[in-house]
Parts: sequence; structure tokens; C-alpha cells
Amino acid sequence: MFCRNKKLLGILTLSASLTLLGLFLYNTPSHAIENHKPGVGRDYYPNVPDSKSQSKNKQHEYIDKDGIRVIVGKYVGDSLSPRTPSLSWEDLNANNYNPIRGMGENGEAVFALNSREEALAKRLWHINKFNLLASDKISLDRKLPDVRKESCKSVVYTYSRLPSASIIIVFHNEAFSTLLRTVHSVLNRTPKLLLSEILLVDDASNKTFLRRPLEDHMGALKINYKILRLKERSGLIQARLEGAKVATGKVLIFLDAHCEVTTGWVEPLLTRIAEDPSHVVCPVIDIINDDNFGYIKSFTLHWGAFNWELHFRWFTMSQSFIDDLKNKSNSSLSNPRSYDKAMDIWGGENLEMSFRIWMCSGSVEISPCSHVGHVFRKASPYSFPREGGVGKVLNTNLARVARVWMDDYKKFYFKINPTAESFDVDVSERSSLRKKLGCKSFLNGS
Repeated sequence: MFCRNKKLLGILTLSASLTLLGLFLYNTPSHAIENHKPGVGRDYYPNVPDSKSQSKNKQHEYIDKDGIRVIVGKYVGDSLSPRTPSLSWEDLNANNYNPIRGMGENGEAVFALNSREEALAKRLWHINKFNLLASDKISLDRKLPDVRKESCKSVVYTYSRLPSASIIIVFHNEAFSTLLRTVHSVLNRTPKLLLSEILLVDDASNKTFLRRPLEDHMGALKINYKILRLKERSGLIQARLEGAKVATGKVLIFLDAHCEVTTGWVEPLLTRIAEDPSHVVCPVIDIINDDNFGYIKSFTLHWGAFNWELHFRWFTMSQSFIDDLKNKSNSSLSNPRSYDKAMDIWGGENLEMSFRIWMCSGSVEISPCSHVGHVFRKASPYSFPREGGVGKVLNTNLARVARVWMDDYKKFYFKINPTAESFDVDVSERSSLRKKLGCKSFLNGS
């Protein structure tokens, strides 16, 4: 692992995530692997939902011409479209969280009760690009099914031997109910001995309910927490870096603001970090349906890959799926093996970190005993506050990745994205870091 002052630091992140030159599964009993066959057991693959069938709680997928299943593969559109309704200041700043007893319990889907609710849900959808009306009906403390395999449930952990964690949640104009359901799920399912603090990083939100109401709610929980307010919109990458600067835990865990962790989620991750902190450890990412907030178990055995556009994909041993959460060992975010600080907003940081880990003597693993649910949206509700918008931001970040880490193979990316080749990016510092670390070639990095 990469240590400084003998401080252990792992990083667990969630955000359209890791690319892999090969993912290793650890601690999976051999019988579990032998008994796993595509389409067998409780794992299943979501399909495009039929609005008139019981499959409503299944997550929409994007399937490419090769049959590769993708839920989050690339940025899908901006927040504004011709069909976006006119929303008032009151609409945008309303906090209508009002849970109904039993709604969404055990991960069940929530549906509109009548045509009026259905129309309201469609209108509010454009604020967060998920069904806000459904989310606001679900308790912050809802129960979720324990989707772990029996072999995982039987593992006994000694908490005193595990490092404690700071949970860092970056948010920008997040819905009150999804943000605090993320917080409550962590509190309800993380042993107190392993939870150092919860750190909320506000990336310049302008919603009124994310000011005093959020502070009052967090204060009433009587937990160790901080709310860090950024004065200007900085984007996911920089916001995580700012959060890491003030975190106190031995392990830093980054979560998106619309997640729900499940029973036993953190113990296997911290155990693996304690055993061998040179590896990246990923939980299995389950799906929280963006239309009805039903919890859908993903499959356990999978690996990751990328195409020459540098879009990430998950695969089973023979099929593909999705990702959104990664765990990285490091010494601190001031360490030269941290994020590339010259990257902006969001996009490409997952690939950059993955390439660097594999090529510089690390590896990436998935813990099949750790499950975290995430709301996957078909479009982003956020604007990119930079000249050139999302395309310029993403391609500039990816151009940095290609120039620093991909050696001669960068020509494939630039062949598909010729505009990115013309971007003026200074990668001298990261190239020097690669040389200093004695990293392998892109071809032989794994």
C-alpha cells in the first residue's frame, strides 16, 4: 500500500466507475463459483421495463449492437430538453419528504396511486432525473433485503482489528430524501466502531432545504459529522479532494448522494484493506430503480473493461453489466498517487485511477460479500459549468488519461475522438509521476 506517517487510507468511491484491465474476485468460496451459471440462482439481469407488467421494478438498460449490457457507460444528455416543463422557484426548492408507512419497505417498488400522482411524478422528474415523488414517500430508514450469499452471512468479523472509516458524500442540489436516505443507511448498517465520521461535501448547491434544514437534521442525529460547503461549483473530482483534506478516518469511503448500503456492506471491504491495502476493493453494485426506487440485486461475479472511446462496461464471465463504486488504497489525497488534480468536474478519473493502479503494482478486486445499491439515471440533471460544456470537459479529461497512460494505444482513442487530440493539455507532472513510480507499460500493466 502507499503509506505516509503509518496512516492507512483506503478510498471507496461511487460514480460511473472503475475500468479494469482485469478484476479479481477475492474470498469467494470455490463452491459459490462452481454453482454460479448465467441465469441460475437469485441473480438476474434487468430488462427494459414493461409499463403494464410486474417487471416495472426492473432497471432500463442500454444495449449496444454487440449485446453488451450497459446502464452507465457514458454521459447521457444535459439536464435541459425541449420537453422539460417550466419549474418555479417554489418547485425547485420544495422539500416534500413525507414518508408513508410501509412504502418501499424491503426494497419494494413504489408506484403512483392515481393519474394525478402520475402526472406530478413526471413533472418533478426533471428536477433530479428520477422519481422524486416515489422517493419522498419512502422512509429514510427503510429496510432492504439481505442479498448476500449464505457463505457471506456466516463470516464473523473482529471489529477491533479493522480500521475505522470516514464516509464522504459529495452532493450538488441532491433531493433531500435521497441524500438523507444515503446517510441513514450508512448509520443503520455500519458498526459504530467502524464509523469514524460522516462528511457531507456541498458542491455549491443552491437549494434552500440543503442549508438550515439539512444542518438541523444532521445535528439531531447526534453523530460525528461535518458539512463542508464549497463556495464555487468544483465538480465531483475536486469536491472529493476537498473532503479528503478534512477527513479523519483511517479509511475514506466516498459514496454518491443517492445510494443505500446493505447489511454487512463495509466489513468485507475494510477486512480486505487491512489484509492487503495495496489492492482496490470494489463492492457489488446493485440497482435502485430510478422510476420506482425498487431495489434490484445485481449479479456477483463480474469483471470490467473499456472500449476505445474510453467508455466503461461491466461484464459477467460471459456477459456484461454495470459499475459505480470503487475502493482504492492510498496514503492521502495529497499523495502523488491520488486523483489527477488537473482533471475537471467529472469523467475519466475512474479510468485514470484504474490504469495507474494496475500499471504501478496494484490490482483491483471485487468483494462478492459487499452490496451497495445506487440510483442509476438515464440522464444527468446537472450542468457542466465550463466553456464547451460536458463534451469539452470529458474529452479533455480523457485526453489526459490517454497521453499519460496508454502509450501507443492512445492512437485508438484519438482516432475515434480527433477533436480531443487537438486539446492543449499539460501532462508533464503526471508523466513524471509515472516514471518516478516505475510503472509498467499499458500493454503489460496487469
